[in-house]
Amino acid sequence: MVQHTLSHSVVLEVSADDIWEVSKQLDEILPALEPEYFTKSTFIDGIAGEPGSIRLVKPGPAVPHAGEWKERLDFFDEESKSSGYTIIGGDPRYNNVTSVIKCVATGKSSTEVTWTCTYEPVGDAPAPEHMKEGVVKVLKTLEKAVKSRQTLTHTETFDASPDAVWKAVHNLDNIVPKYLPDVFESATNISGQYYGKPGGIRIVKFGPAVPMAGEMWERLDFSDDATKTMGVSLLKGDPRYPYLKTIKVVGPAAVEGTADAVWTVTYIAAGNAGPPESHKHMYMQVCKVIGAELKANPEAYA
Repeated sequence: MVQHTLSHSVVLEVSADDIWEVSKQLDEILPALEPEYFTKSTFIDGIAGEPGSIRLVKPGPAVPHAGEWKERLDFFDEESKSSGYTIIGGDPRYNNVTSVIKCVATGKSSTEVTWTCTYEPVGDAPAPEHMKEGVVKVLKTLEKAVKSRQTLTHTETFDASPDAVWKAVHNLDNIVPKYLPDVFESATNISGQYYGKPGGIRIVKFGPAVPMAGEMWERLDFSDDATKTMGVSLLKGDPRYPYLKTIKVVGPAAVEGTADAVWTVTYIAAGNAGPPESHKHMYMQVCKVIGAELKANPEAYA
């Protein structure tokens, strides 16, 4: 069969960095913001964001004649802000369907996103314009998501040096279950080193004191020892917030020998969820644990 190509570009009124960042949470954002069009988008094989992983997409009632399909991620390139995927199954009128999406900044708050699809039509099948329309809907939903982001901030002060607090932060997986076993049952790394290599993913399982929480998947976006700054994204586990990214910064406080830990979360709330106060409360509990650990074992963090 002869390969055909269909391409389309959309200009979004958000920065390339922002649209690329929220695209990483596409599976949570689409069903939350546009449930009529996207019932479910979830990875069924592999780890989200890694080449070879496969997601299952189920359209909503606004797309009554479309069945579910699978997508295999072929590549995901941070530097060029581009990704490629292959359709598995899906519309029987087309074979060997692959797509590439690339984000190019056209201004401080403007991005041109180009979608290029190659396919083999079966018989007299027309160009897959419905795929193009679906991609445009996805991109416009992600643009809407960027514009709806909000922030919440909280600061905790420790009677210890910034260096000591930062060391304790890197030992949280051991500290927290020890002090709060009914709240935090375990934290298991499933990809990379969570407190080290960016991209590391861990599963946090909550204890009986948090019966409705279950587990949350978190990805370490970055960790900088020089500035004592860490960024973490919630991948899944709280449907109220399809996008939730926290940045923690540890630095000197007003009194010599003490430290401030500033927690800032950028989030998108689904429906009437409101600010993620429960996440702030969880952060405050963790800070109390860090304070107790530093007081009980100061020599370990000197």
